[in-house]
Amino acid sequence: RHIVPILFYAVIGTVFATVATAMIVHKGSAFFHNSCETIPYIDALAFGALISSIDPIAVLSVLSNMGMTDTDTIYVLIFGESLLNDGIAIVLFETLVHFLDDHLRVDANAVMAATIHFFVVAVGSLLIGVASGYCATLYYWMMHGCQTPLVEVIMFFCWALIPYYICDGIEWSGIVAVVATGFVMDLNIIGPKNSMKVNSFDYDFDRDAAASPSSRSRRPVISKVGHLSSEAKTHVGFVTEIVATTMETAIFAYLGLFLFSSRYHWNAHHTMLAISGCCISRAIMIPILGTLANWVIRMQQGNENCQWGSLPQQQQQSSQQSSDSTQQNPGRPAGVVIDRKMQLVLWFAGLRGAMSFALVENIPLYNAATGQGSRVKSEIKAMTSASIVFTVFILGGGTYYMMESLGLAPSSGSKPPRRQTSRNDDVEMIGLLRDDSDVGTMHEEEIMTSNNNTNNDVGQKGNRKRIFRQRLPQRDD
Repeated sequence: RHIVPILFYAVIGTVFATVATAMIVHKGSAFFHNSCETIPYIDALAFGALISSIDPIAVLSVLSNMGMTDTDTIYVLIFGESLLNDGIAIVLFETLVHFLDDHLRVDANAVMAATIHFFVVAVGSLLIGVASGYCATLYYWMMHGCQTPLVEVIMFFCWALIPYYICDGIEWSGIVAVVATGFVMDLNIIGPKNSMKVNSFDYDFDRDAAASPSSRSRRPVISKVGHLSSEAKTHVGFVTEIVATTMETAIFAYLGLFLFSSRYHWNAHHTMLAISGCCISRAIMIPILGTLANWVIRMQQGNENCQWGSLPQQQQQSSQQSSDSTQQNPGRPAGVVIDRKMQLVLWFAGLRGAMSFALVENIPLYNAATGQGSRVKSEIKAMTSASIVFTVFILGGGTYYMMESLGLAPSSGSKPPRRQTSRNDDVEMIGLLRDDSDVGTMHEEEIMTSNNNTNNDVGQKGNRKRIFRQRLPQRDD
């Protein structure tokens, strides 16, 4: 239901922001040529491409702390845009880097060749990622129940890295391939989040069930519950979070350590132009593309209404009943209209971070012998660092207050209440765990009977105690 605005912002918005930022930086540096060095247009385009890669980790952490989840529209839009935006920005940056050559003549043929290269790299990397994801799905389907959770986790990350090395070897985008593989593996191998909420004995059951050919044939290759054991799913999520946090911390630590290094050529005008280009380009792009996305969504809704009006009376009644059930079930795809408040949140979410800093390091330094590379790499690195610091601390820090002022923050009443634990529960739980001769000699049925008689009005408590008692080890008394 969010695919239209996500595609508009991630694909068209990235290209628009790249060109707009390059125009501001190039024209602005040429205007202040007496105080700063003029940034060539090709170098400005490379800077616009790398700085268009947004890093919404800080905003998503703020939204999560405010009580928002992946079912909220704002959360899904920011996360979806960031995933696709990174891939488009990387491919666009790698395409523009090839133009950093003094012997290359930029004409219509060169622009056409660059456009073809862009689409070939983007589509080719996407196909390699999807193919690798389905190969991984087939592997886990064949090996379901034959591996320990440790082997499942190791092979999961091995399959996730295979498309990166393939694309890197043929000079395509490994990041785009990894993102595509992650989508396929998340849907087919991990499965929905609800399937992770099972007891600790599911893995033994799945392993025993998968050992028989008849049970394996009943599980399809594209399964809705995934092919990982419950224990492996938990470990995959934990390891992924640890690795992502570690890499993000390393990038920002590197940024802080070398922020005032001699390799950075700082200039007040360059800093002002870089920050202005990031903010102004996104401020123009968000409302325009939001209006276009809303128009497309309304057109789709209008077509559905026209088709509904042409149906017979009986089919209209059945369609009305299905639409009522859709409103009760928000899982069915529906159009999302981006209003002004949501557009302001999306503008605040345009933080630059690790991806931009990693891309700026890949700009080749100018080589006088070959004529390739950028002469203003030190200036671009300083401009990138200034944009990252401004967006992370100023925009990221003000997101919480902005959300509250707009009234978009979830109310405290919508948060799920904490479970109240009574004193009787604590006393009875301690009674089950303490090493007492009287308790050790009691039969398990007598303990459960006394618990049920004490808590007749609360049936769920008895169920929890029964489950807990069954998982206690047998005493040798």
